[in-house]
Amino acid sequence: MDDREKSFDDVCMCTDTCALAGAAAFFAGIKDAVIVVNGPLWCHFFAMRHIEHSQATISHRMLCTQLDNDAIVFGAEEYLREALAPYVEQPPALLAIISSCAAGLIGDDVEAIARGAGITCPIVALDTSGLTGSFADGWDKAACTALPLLLAGRQETQAHTVNLIGMTSTYCNGSNDVCELVRLLEMAGYHVNAVLGSNLSAAGMGTLARAALNIVVHDELGLGSARLLDELCGTPYLAMLPPYGRAGTQLWLQEIARVLPPLRGDAAEAEIARVMREDFLRINECKSLWGELCYETVLIRAPRSVAWGLAQALRTEWADVCHLAVAADAAGAREALSIADEILGETDAVRIRELLAELENGLLLGSSNESAHIDPRGTQYLPVAYPLQDALYLSESPFMGLRGARHIEELLWNGNILQRKQMIR
Repeated sequence: MDDREKSFDDVCMCTDTCALAGAAAFFAGIKDAVIVVNGPLWCHFFAMRHIEHSQATISHRMLCTQLDNDAIVFGAEEYLREALAPYVEQPPALLAIISSCAAGLIGDDVEAIARGAGITCPIVALDTSGLTGSFADGWDKAACTALPLLLAGRQETQAHTVNLIGMTSTYCNGSNDVCELVRLLEMAGYHVNAVLGSNLSAAGMGTLARAALNIVVHDELGLGSARLLDELCGTPYLAMLPPYGRAGTQLWLQEIARVLPPLRGDAAEAEIARVMREDFLRINECKSLWGELCYETVLIRAPRSVAWGLAQALRTEWADVCHLAVAADAAGAREALSIADEILGETDAVRIRELLAELENGLLLGSSNESAHIDPRGTQYLPVAYPLQDALYLSESPFMGLRGARHIEELLWNGNILQRKQMIR
C-alpha cells in the first residue's frame, strides 16, 4: 500500500459520517416525508447508503437535484424545479430539502424556489454545507429546524404519557431497540406517545406536546430537541445513558419513575427480578464449565451514547476487563468516565491502530472500519455500529433493555467459548 492509499485508509477509519447524512436520516425517520438532497449525486448516494442499512426502500422517497459544475456557477434553480416537479400535483406530508457543501456555495433561497415551483406542503430547507459537523450534528439541526414548523403548539398533557427522543434506525439495531424500550415502558404502565426519529409521521410530530415527559435516549441526537420542546411546550425531559444490561435497564426505569411515577411499576420490577434470577443461574452454570468471561483489552468505538452505555454494562455486569479503551466523545457521560482506563478521541487514529494491532485475548465492540484491522483468531468482535459489512443482523433481538442484555451476553459468551475451543484444538 503506497502512502496515498494508507492516508485515505486512515481517513476512512476515523472520519464520522457527515451532517448531510445525519439530517437525511432524521427525515427518513418521518415515514411520509420526501427528502431532496440538493447537491451532487455522490453526496446523495453516500447518505442514502447509510440509511439503506435499516430502510431498504428509502430510495423511493429520497432523490437528488444532481448538481454539476454549471449549477455552482449559474445557480441550482433549474435543477431544483426539475427534481420537485412530481410533487407539485401530489405534495407529500413534508418536503425536506437538504443542501450539500457544493449547494451551500451557491447561496440560493431554496425554500423560495420550492414555493415558486408550486409546492404547497410544509417545507424544511436545511443547509448542511461547510463545517457543519458530524452525523449527530446534522440530525440535531434537522430536528430542531423541523419541530417549530410541525408542532401544533402547547396541548393538554396526558397522564403517564412519554416521548422517546433521539432514536433512529440508522444506528445499528436501532429499530429493535425502539421496540424493546416501548415494550418496557408499556409494561410499567406508561403510554409512549411518539418516538422522535423513528417511524413517526409528519402529523405525529404535531402531537409531541401531549407527553408529560420526554426521555432522551441518544443525547448526541436528541438533547437539543428535548431542550427545544421544553422551551416551546414546557415539557420536562430526562437525559441518561441508554439502558444497556439488566442493571442498566433497572436504573433507567427507576430514574423515569422518580420523575413520573408509573401505573404498573411493580410489574416491571417483577419482570426485571425474574430475568435477573434466571440469567444468574444460567450464566453461573456456564462459568462452572468455562470459567469467568474475561478480556485482557477491550476497545469500544461507536456513537457516543452507545459507546458509553455499552462500556458501563460491560465493565459492571457482563465481563471482567483488564484494560477498557473507549473511542468516543466523553461529553454527556460523566457518570461512566471512571469505568474507562483509556479515553480516545475520534481522530486518534494512531492509538486506535495500535490497540487494534495489539488486541490479544481481547474484544472489539465497533464497526467494520475497526474489524478490518484485527486478527480474528485472537480477538472477539461484536458489531455494534455502522458500517456493517462483515456481519448480518436479521432477527428482532435488540441491544438495549432486558432482551438486549440477554442478546449481547449470549453473543459474548458463545463467541468466547468458540475461541477457547479452537485454542484447545
